[in-house]
Parts: sequence; structure tokens; C-alpha cells
Amino acid sequence: MKRNSLIFVIVMAISVIVASLILSAAVTTKDVNKALEPFYQTLSYILNTYYQKDDINLNKLMDSAIDGLVKGLGDDFSYYENPEGVEEKQIEMEGEYGGLGIEVTYDSEYKAVKVVSPMYGTPAWRAGLKAGDRIVSIDDQPVSEMEYMEAVRKLRGKPGTTVRIKILREGVDTLLTFELIREKIQIIPVKHAFIETSKGRIGYTLITRFGAKTSEEMAEALNDIFARGVKGLILDLRDNPGGYLNSAIEVASYFIDKGVVVKTKNAYGIEEVYESKGNNYPNVPIVVLVNKGSASASEILTGALKDYEIAKIVGEKTFGKGSVQTGFPLSNGGTLYLTTAHYMTPSGKDIHKIGIEPDVYVEEATTTKRESAAVDYTKKIIDIDMSDPYLVKGLEVLLGMIK
Repeated sequence: MKRNSLIFVIVMAISVIVASLILSAAVTTKDVNKALEPFYQTLSYILNTYYQKDDINLNKLMDSAIDGLVKGLGDDFSYYENPEGVEEKQIEMEGEYGGLGIEVTYDSEYKAVKVVSPMYGTPAWRAGLKAGDRIVSIDDQPVSEMEYMEAVRKLRGKPGTTVRIKILREGVDTLLTFELIREKIQIIPVKHAFIETSKGRIGYTLITRFGAKTSEEMAEALNDIFARGVKGLILDLRDNPGGYLNSAIEVASYFIDKGVVVKTKNAYGIEEVYESKGNNYPNVPIVVLVNKGSASASEILTGALKDYEIAKIVGEKTFGKGSVQTGFPLSNGGTLYLTTAHYMTPSGKDIHKIGIEPDVYVEEATTTKRESAAVDYTKKIIDIDMSDPYLVKGLEVLLGMIK
């Protein structure tokens, strides 16, 4: 694309933005034009006086400009994906890719990649990465000098290859170094098991994320669980980074007979209400296990079950991601993911950056590596570790709920 053509496209795009801003009465045309003057000046200086101006990659220049624009919001959950990043995301959404098995976001305060949660059984999970860890270096390159999606791509790679990361962890004075071997990450959204107790059989379900097939696989697990006759149920949402809104609503509907599951409110104060689709399963005592890595859609389910007093919540305060991101395709093939609304629980609580407090607290284990976690995480029916303090406390609470 020629420089003049590019500048024309940029100007036209900005004109559209200006027009939409005026329509929304957010600012005046004068305000926007004044704010954009330094951008036009900078672009002009770069294109005309930069020493290596003939080698300028205009697409990369615009990618960086858009990325910086979004980062200026100070919203860790709004971000820009360039065209290459869009392709990478498509690979991930297909459910299989080479990587470490972590859900991440951008941390604008530290200019780092922040771990939302490590996925169960994956290299990151086994190594002991935790929700809230900030990745500040990848293969000895500072993350602060990378675009967000560039850093994400560096974490992914061919299975069997090694990546070295440095972590800033809350409460730890020095940086933690991890050398992890990438694996083919296969996402199995629902697993289940059974626990035999003095009060009868207990069903256990682990939901690793809320993807396109989660509600379908959750129904299969619940069919098996209730067919075997259970007195209660443990839902494990630890380190579940969330996923699709519809998936969370469908899973919540399995436990809520009727009523609101979640509400969303946009920038104009307009609310959308999503109600239960109906419960076809027996109502048994339920305990939900959560930790700092329980985020987004997992908090929708947790918040609904807590508000209706359908379940007791056991563990740690959840992550606190109550925002909705909408993807806006751009003309260059990239996508802008922008926070456009907040989730609210049925009672109207906005839990963004607040999280959900458990009814019963469990202290997070202090060990770094999960030595006993050399498991096949692709299995749907699993063995569970009854020395796990979360499970021990959750089972104790559940048995106290069973009459």
C-alpha cells in the first residue's frame, strides 16, 4: 500500500470515529481534532524525515499505534489483535495448539502478561503457575518491549520446545524463573468422578473452561452422575478462566429452576437479562470450589448459585473479571476487543475487579510445583486426589448439608 493511500485510509477511519463520537455526544469535533494533531504530526515526521524511511513497515507502524491506543484505556481486558494474532486465536479456539496451557490478559500497570489461570494438567499448571502471576520476560526478552499478542505468540510454539519465563508474583521479593516444555494443549472442558462417603455417593465435576461444547459435555457428565444415584454434588471451577456467556447460562440452567442467571449493563446503562432455560436434574446439595483463577463465565455460574443459595462456595475469592468484551473486525484483518459491558449477578452485584467471596475459605497451598499432577488431562472420567485441601473442606461442607 502506498504511503498516501495509507494516510488517506487512516484519515477516513478517524473521520468515521469522530462522527460516531459526535453522535454519541461524548466529545466535540474540536476536542477530537485537537487530540489527533500530535498523531498526524508524528506520522508525518516518521514518513518524511526518519533516516530509514524507505524501510518503514507501515502495517507494523499502524499495529503499534492501535495497540498503544487501546492500552491507553488502562483496561487490562481490552486489547488489539493484529491479523497474525487473529489467526493464532483461531488455532486456539479449535481446541488444540502447542503451548503452556495458560489463559492470560495484559497488565497495563506492569506492562506484563498476567496469568488469569493455568489450565488443569497442562505444563503451566504442573509447574505451579498461579492466577495473578505476571510474566515479565520471555526467553530473556522483556515483555514491556513487546506488543501484547507478540508476547502471547512467543509463549506458544511447537510441542517439545522449551520456553524460559520470568514471573513477578505477589508476596515474593525476587523474580521466579520457569523453564517449561510446550505441549499440544487439548482442551477437555468437563471431567467427572465419584466419591464414596458414609452418607452415600457424591458426584464430582471439574469444568476447565466454558467453550462451545461445555454445556453438552456437562449434560453427559450429569446424566452419568445422577444415573448412579448421588446425595450431593461438588462443582470444581478452580483455575477456570471462563469462556462463552451462552455456555455459562446453559450450565447454570441445569441447577436453577427459573429466574435470572446473569445481567449485563452497557456504557449507556442499558441492561440485558438472561434467564434460566429450565432445570431437568434433581435438586441436591451442591458445593462449588473456586480460587483466584476462577474468572468470567465461571464467576457467572458461581454468582448465580450463590445468590439463589443453591450452593455453598468454598475456596478463595475469585478473580473478578466481570466485564464483557466485544470483537470489532478492522479493515486490516485485525480485531479490536473492547470492553462494552459488565456482568452482574442475579441480585445486581457488579463483581468486576472485586470477585466473589466464598462462604468457607481455604488457604491456597504454598507449594510451587504440583508433583502429584502427572495425569492424563485428556480423560473425561478421572481419579481425584482426596488429600487436596479444597476437596477435603468442600466434602466436609457438603456432608454437613446432607440431611
